[in-house]
Amino acid sequence: MVGQALGQIESEGLKPRPITRDLDWGIPVPVEGWDGKKLYVWFEAVIGYLSAAIEWAAITGQKDAWQDWWTNPAARSFYFIGKDNIFFHTAMWPAELMGAGEQFMELFTGESGKRLTLPYDVPANQFMNLEGQKISGSRNWAVWGRDFLSRYDPDPLRYYLTVTMPEYRDTDWDWEDFLHRNNDELVGTWGNLANRVLSFAVRNFEGRVPDPGPLTPQDEEIIRVVEGGFATVGAELEAVHLRNALGEAMRLATEVNRYLDQTAPWKTIKTDRQAAARSVYTALRCIDNLSILLAPFLPHSSEKLHAYFGYEKPLFGQQGVEEIQDELGSHKGLRYYPANASGRWEPSSLEAGRTLVQPQPLFKKLDPSIVEEERSRLGRPA
Repeated sequence: MVGQALGQIESEGLKPRPITRDLDWGIPVPVEGWDGKKLYVWFEAVIGYLSAAIEWAAITGQKDAWQDWWTNPAARSFYFIGKDNIFFHTAMWPAELMGAGEQFMELFTGESGKRLTLPYDVPANQFMNLEGQKISGSRNWAVWGRDFLSRYDPDPLRYYLTVTMPEYRDTDWDWEDFLHRNNDELVGTWGNLANRVLSFAVRNFEGRVPDPGPLTPQDEEIIRVVEGGFATVGAELEAVHLRNALGEAMRLATEVNRYLDQTAPWKTIKTDRQAAARSVYTALRCIDNLSILLAPFLPHSSEKLHAYFGYEKPLFGQQGVEEIQDELGSHKGLRYYPANASGRWEPSSLEAGRTLVQPQPLFKKLDPSIVEEERSRLGRPA
């Protein structure tokens, strides 16, 4: 993204850009004689990144908390945008922050020697089309989020948007592809893995994680491979390669399926119960790890799976709507409460004997008829 901004500067040069418009609405320019002039949105709007953090700190009674990332040189700020906003976030906004320099803190807090943190990374997506055509709200050529959620669960939406994310080039939402991704990958690769192993353990081991006894080299190897995902998936997330991160997590789920095909506890339990217990324990531990590795992409199903493992505290905190009182009056705001969250980006320490909960399928297999049904809901293409 920096390369694109530098290329634009090299081809066009650094030219003055107007930051006001002659408008009836907007933020007035606080200069005498400038009546009717309003600050232009792309100069003013990005300041909201900073002002919103300051307001949040004030509302929550943590007056200086915003400085933990806005004046901390070690803080990394990420700006997730579309490709049409690259220049504003890689050139104009950094220029505003640099222009404010140390004067902002001197004027705002009376402190000296502090500068505002510049963007660390600006992950910018390309465009996503729909069924080969540019998305258009006015023509109803779109997938509407709330409408989607009236028929489907949220995690299939999150999954499909991630696996088709236009990180490097424009991509396409295709309803038939959505169907296959849901049924073959979410249901077939991951959902069935979690459901069949948990169900088998509940049915055959008194609803508890079985005692594995000594693990074999094969057991230890699959655990090592899956736990390695905290480094490999984590590295992709750190680099904001979200498609690669999800792909790596799903690859590890495939490896666990392969392990189960080889150990087949549903067969060995008839002749060697201890061997079955060992492979079921190994698979459960891998699934417990995978629920964390997939949690950034599939939070709702990972939370369900976390509960099926009998953990008392949830993976994530809670969201809630509360009344907020500030100088503009009373209004509602969405808050996140992390106090009860237990999720950690670290390998499972699943212990034998833990009580399991009878699982329900994490995902729904969709009927092929949904493809034409969804296409019929679309408006007119370009």
